[in-house]
Amino acid sequence: MEETAEIYLHEKRNLALVISGRFESLVGASALMVAMPLFVLDKTGSGTIMGLFSVLQILPRILITPFGGVLGDRMNRKHIMVFIDEFRGMILFLLWLIGIFGNIDVPLLLIFTAVLSLLDGIFDGPTGAMFGDVVRKEHMKRATSFNAMANSGANIIGPILGGMLYGFYGFQSVILLTSILYILSGISEMFIIYRFTPKNGKVHVFKELIEGIKFVGMNKGLKFLFTFAVVINFITSPLFGVVFPYIIRTVLQFSSTQYGLIQTFFTVGALLGNLLILIILHKVSSKVLMVGGLIVQEIICVVFSIMIMPMFGFSKSILFMIFSIGSFLISLFNVFVNTPLNANLQILVPSELRSRVFSVLSVMAMGVTPISSALYGYLIDRIDPFWFFLSINILGFIITLFFVILAPDEAYNPNPPLSNE
Repeated sequence: MEETAEIYLHEKRNLALVISGRFESLVGASALMVAMPLFVLDKTGSGTIMGLFSVLQILPRILITPFGGVLGDRMNRKHIMVFIDEFRGMILFLLWLIGIFGNIDVPLLLIFTAVLSLLDGIFDGPTGAMFGDVVRKEHMKRATSFNAMANSGANIIGPILGGMLYGFYGFQSVILLTSILYILSGISEMFIIYRFTPKNGKVHVFKELIEGIKFVGMNKGLKFLFTFAVVINFITSPLFGVVFPYIIRTVLQFSSTQYGLIQTFFTVGALLGNLLILIILHKVSSKVLMVGGLIVQEIICVVFSIMIMPMFGFSKSILFMIFSIGSFLISLFNVFVNTPLNANLQILVPSELRSRVFSVLSVMAMGVTPISSALYGYLIDRIDPFWFFLSINILGFIITLFFVILAPDEAYNPNPPLSNE
């Protein structure tokens, strides 16, 4: 397309603006995601409430994501990105004002969490699809790695800021910071050079979404990846969203700063993983990276789960080291799976379907997570969280082995689709 070719003339500028905008918003979002569970746990100390909080972070996002996918293939993706970032900033500024002149209680925070989750669901598909529009295919793997490194940097800074601000100045300071960063992100994204030709005709959400689903169904590799994503997200995603912070904060009673530092080690691992791909591992096949990353990551999860068991009697300082090293290694090897996978998806899916296909992937991957989040929150109030953590990680390892053995080659090395024109 001529418009796309013209956009590529500004590839470096656009990539820098997209990455910088995402960096600013992610710093605030990751700070808030550290502070929110700390606030909820400090207020209630309840695993059940923590599970409900996790459900409200995910469920509204899942419900609105299909609409966001259709919207992203119909409307200017840049305009959606800018509007949502500015609106999220204003929503959080309103919450900050409520805290200044009144009081932020847990029910109010849950409502705002649900609203932000809805906005995230509209934001994800269009902005994820836009990345493939402003970067050439031959540069996609490197661009994906740079983007992931920027995200890792934001997720290093964010949790530290969130933990420290929460510990020293309270929850409201984190809300204000995130609000400002979202607004700044939207401003920087306004300068992206991007053109969009709107699709004519009425919007038929379900019909257009089915087109995305059919595309997935016609690709063997995508079908297998989507199935694996559903199963593994149901099993393991709430493990680090509900059980992990519960053990750290409620059972072991680590400080908010320590919790933020442990979260930072996840992002340090991701940053190093992407650096390794850029400098050393860029010539290694996607299959070798993904298979190796999956297997080693799951082995580390199981070993980590064993080492934190109370039977060993480790001191809190030793446990902090184990949590930090475990978080770093899990994230490091997870990058070897996610970076080549994300680059391949951008190439595999045509632009006119990309938002819808990405929304289908998001819904399928996250759709079952609220159920397991609520279930895990209920269970950790009633059974030993350490044994529960170990059992789920063993189950995740078994599922991963089945995937590695049965996955078709298309799941690792998808070919770009043929043009319909």
